[in-house]
Amino acid sequence: MSYNNIRTLTGTCERCHSTLQSVAELLILSCDARPIRTDTISSKSTFVQVSERIIASAKTIKTLMKSVINYVHMITTKSVEICEGLTELTSTVVTFMELCSHVSYICAISFKDCCQAIPGLVDRYSISLAGLEIKLSCNRLKKTRVDDLSPQLIIDLCSNISKHISVLTNICKSADEKVRDEGTRDQFKLCVKSVTCAAGCLIASIKTYKSHPSTRYHARFINFCDPVSTTAQALVTFATEEDFVGKEAVLSPEARDVQKSILAACMSIVSACIQLCRTVRELSYDLMTSHHKDKLRMCMDNVDRSSVQIHEILQRYHESEQSSHLNSTNSSDKGSNCDNNSTSAKGNNSPPRHLANLFREEFPEHGKSPESPPHEKFTQLLREQSPLASSNSRDLRQSEQNSGNVDGYSERGTRDSPEEMTIPGSPSSETSGHSAASR
Repeated sequence: MSYNNIRTLTGTCERCHSTLQSVAELLILSCDARPIRTDTISSKSTFVQVSERIIASAKTIKTLMKSVINYVHMITTKSVEICEGLTELTSTVVTFMELCSHVSYICAISFKDCCQAIPGLVDRYSISLAGLEIKLSCNRLKKTRVDDLSPQLIIDLCSNISKHISVLTNICKSADEKVRDEGTRDQFKLCVKSVTCAAGCLIASIKTYKSHPSTRYHARFINFCDPVSTTAQALVTFATEEDFVGKEAVLSPEARDVQKSILAACMSIVSACIQLCRTVRELSYDLMTSHHKDKLRMCMDNVDRSSVQIHEILQRYHESEQSSHLNSTNSSDKGSNCDNNSTSAKGNNSPPRHLANLFREEFPEHGKSPESPPHEKFTQLLREQSPLASSNSRDLRQSEQNSGNVDGYSERGTRDSPEEMTIPGSPSSETSGHSAASR
């Protein structure tokens, strides 16, 4: 493989690695419980829609990774295909992280005693992603050699910088209109002005270089890359202060466990893709060895295992949603045949079940304590499969089994498998409801 191909391949691996790592820090590692708003995820996106897209994205990631690994075995002749595959894989994984972060938020806020996130003047993820794209584009302009700086590449990078500067400008302009403090309003305006002025100098220098290619004009526009990147990062830092980004959701310990179980499975897939980028970069300087083959195989196995895990979590959540909706319908039908003062009539006056009330189970014959943890069984199932499960979860389950009766479950029901548990709305639950009403 030629030196130019090696340099191009290593540059692609580094950019993909940086993008994945930066987005993972924003969405996954931070465990920030906020909804995601992008061009592909809106406030009207339902749990089922997002889940289907997550499953489809996971399949696409596996297909792209297999394709890249197959090309890696022919790295000396397939360097261009590897670069294209890594770039497409990175874009798919970024979308996958956005979807997983959003669905983990939907699942978490459905627990009892959880409060939804409060939106602020600025969307934290949108403005941070725009700043990251500007930084990566400026770094690529700086590091690309004159011989490799084709007109098409210059146009693509300049278009990407202009696009995301427009995103920064629109976000700050929207925040500026809602800010009451005059000093803060002026700060937003000055930040936008500094970014646009620096970007204008960069674009003018690039146009001069395109008209008269030379090392002098090349050095000129390289000098303006740092001011654009620096002012953009300064604007992002200012706009993402606590006063402007709102409040994240308040989650209970059980809700936090569910959120982390989804994010952990997602992070396993992201880590495998990052490791693939590192391995390909190592192979560009070295020949294929058994050590590299083991790394590639482990990456593929990790993606397969984590895809199955996240699919099972989402499927269990969806089944619980359907079961909760059916139980609500049965409770309403049963309550219409009972006296108004009976316990089962409570279900008719309660609000209809929806995603925010998912997993909340009512036991009319025993009453419902406000402090009782919701859907404890489902939380235990997630903790068993979550990579972030605590070491004390087994002791906690054992103590619950010996307690005899926890939150309306019988001792036998606690020991049974999830499929054998008594669910409110089932024949046994209805019998107990009628007996309570007769009493």
